[in-house]
Amino acid sequence: MNKYLNSFAQSILLMFFCLSNLSCNEQKAQHILNTYVMPENAGEVIPESGSYDKGSSITLEAKSDNNYEFTRWSGDISDTSNPFTIILNSEMNVVAEFSEIIVSSKDTDGDGVDDSKDLCPSTPSGFLVDESGCKIKNEFDDNYFLVWGDEFSYDGNLDNSKWHHQVIPPNNGSWWNDELQHYTNNSKNSFVSDGTMKIVAIKENHTVNNSTKNYTSARLNSKFGFKYGRVDVRAKLPSTQGTWPAIWTLGTNINEVGNYFGDSEGSVGWPKCGEIDIMEQNGWNKNELYGYFHFANSQGVYNNHGDVTTINNASGSYHVYSMEWTNDKIRILLDNNEFVSLTNNSNVPYDNPHYLLLNIAVGGNLGGDVSSSFSEDSMEIDYVRVFKKE
Repeated sequence: MNKYLNSFAQSILLMFFCLSNLSCNEQKAQHILNTYVMPENAGEVIPESGSYDKGSSITLEAKSDNNYEFTRWSGDISDTSNPFTIILNSEMNVVAEFSEIIVSSKDTDGDGVDDSKDLCPSTPSGFLVDESGCKIKNEFDDNYFLVWGDEFSYDGNLDNSKWHHQVIPPNNGSWWNDELQHYTNNSKNSFVSDGTMKIVAIKENHTVNNSTKNYTSARLNSKFGFKYGRVDVRAKLPSTQGTWPAIWTLGTNINEVGNYFGDSEGSVGWPKCGEIDIMEQNGWNKNELYGYFHFANSQGVYNNHGDVTTINNASGSYHVYSMEWTNDKIRILLDNNEFVSLTNNSNVPYDNPHYLLLNIAVGGNLGGDVSSSFSEDSMEIDYVRVFKKE
């Protein structure tokens, strides 16, 4: 009898225990932890939002992304410790606040490279620099450094900040030297693709101011004038009979109709302005190359000086056409080999700034007869670079 009474008493006690704890089978209570990052994408919180057992001890760590740093915890807590441990006894909202790291920007020498990255912090004004802030040397002569150029590392139309299309015929509706083309600013006559610039001469009728020609091409002026220095142009030349490509300079004081500089730097005309033909190729012998100077002497009388050299495979491979200009001598070079020079003194007008011209003429004095089968041909230019000594 006592045995059954004891069992009954134990059952009553167990029932009372279960009722006082709601349910003998109830799971341990859980709470939600919500974590946030401010500003968004500034970093992350580990662990992320989730449900945890009541009373859990959770260590939170804020990790910042580049250019941000952890500032403090906010929301239901306020602390600057990182990592930081919480006891979760209720739902909590925790915010990890980050601040952007502001790097002081200073460019002491004005070359476009921040002092923090500039390995050459005293670059003189006017010189272009590489990503480390150092002057860019000429590949043939370490005494020259880059001041202007175009690497044609883009596609489409030419860089309008560097190039001007000269399209107005200056000689009563025609161009000089009995040339047979009109020059245009049409993208089919000059454009950039695959890392090079193309000047294309095309057989087609084109009318300008009631003057119709049977060919089109492009004549480019650099929007950059320079006095003394070195020019390097790497190019392939056209091969078709009758094409007359040229890489040359004129004085910025020429004031020729339609040129970029106009009369902004003078109006002396040609030949007083001086002309330097770094490269000309005739239309009948594509193995010949001309380097020439055209100018007015000290008495104002036209004069010229130049020479011819041979070149192999000018259309199938790149060659570098160069000019070096100092206050006492001007040299013209093919693949860095001089083949003509001129003494620069008071008898020649090469003491004023010049600008570059690139073009293909068709026919004319140095183009000669045009092939009956001609449809189009091009000059392909890999780079144009102008250098100066420091």
